[in-house]
Amino acid sequence: MNYPESSPSPGAPPLPERWRVGDGRFARAYARTGDSGRAVIKTCIAGAYETADPQAPARTLTAGTFPSGNTRLIEKRPRPWFALVLGQAVQAPAQVVAAVLPAMARRIPLVAVLRPGVSAPWPDAVLAALELCGVENVFSPPLKELPGCLEALSALGPGGVACLGDFALWSRVRDAGEISHWLRPSASMVVLDSGAQWDMEAVAVAHAGVPLTRLNSWDEAAPGSLDAALAYPGQAPDWCPLVLEPGREAMWDWPGLPEALFHQTRVQLGRG
Repeated sequence: MNYPESSPSPGAPPLPERWRVGDGRFARAYARTGDSGRAVIKTCIAGAYETADPQAPARTLTAGTFPSGNTRLIEKRPRPWFALVLGQAVQAPAQVVAAVLPAMARRIPLVAVLRPGVSAPWPDAVLAALELCGVENVFSPPLKELPGCLEALSALGPGGVACLGDFALWSRVRDAGEISHWLRPSASMVVLDSGAQWDMEAVAVAHAGVPLTRLNSWDEAAPGSLDAALAYPGQAPDWCPLVLEPGREAMWDWPGLPEALFHQTRVQLGRG
């Protein structure tokens, strides 16, 4: 069902305000995260913002003329909305930042984060990360209302939906929006116990809830068993999808995150 608001503020999603995470909860999360925790998250945000290429134009037009005289015009523009659906087990602010910041950098008019269910409280560091990213539309709807929330957002136009949660949650989300994408939460991170100096405080904050395993040799890791590794350049096996080098411990990235989540593409073919 749809959830019309009687007098929504500009840019507000058409969702009930009673499900919105209030300013007071954000303030408590910000304070509980502490100065050192917020510093780690800010480092993560700065790095993610840089990789999101925020200086790129929001709208592009690419024109081509073929030898026949026929033409093709390709227009890319931001989607009208983007929603990140979070599973309740997600605690790592770095993973949340890497999922939501590309939408902010591409200047999508409405960015919303939905964490359905009420059985587990919001992790303070995740809320602090969302506030520091500038995400204002954060909601905690009942799980049974999630399809209706996404339906209401879809009425705004062809949006994109990313799901950072388990397969059960993804199964509720996969058909929402014009495009949807599953971000499987990291279940493992490894570091080679080689005497290297890593900022383990930053690791604990940025990757909260992600088990860290120490290896004596990379031979101990079976191909395909790693989600991420703390390693020096050239040290990790080439099949590991994400490698964080010294000084980048607080970062995260989602290899394969489709650009189509954030941009609509329109092609116009002309005859010469």
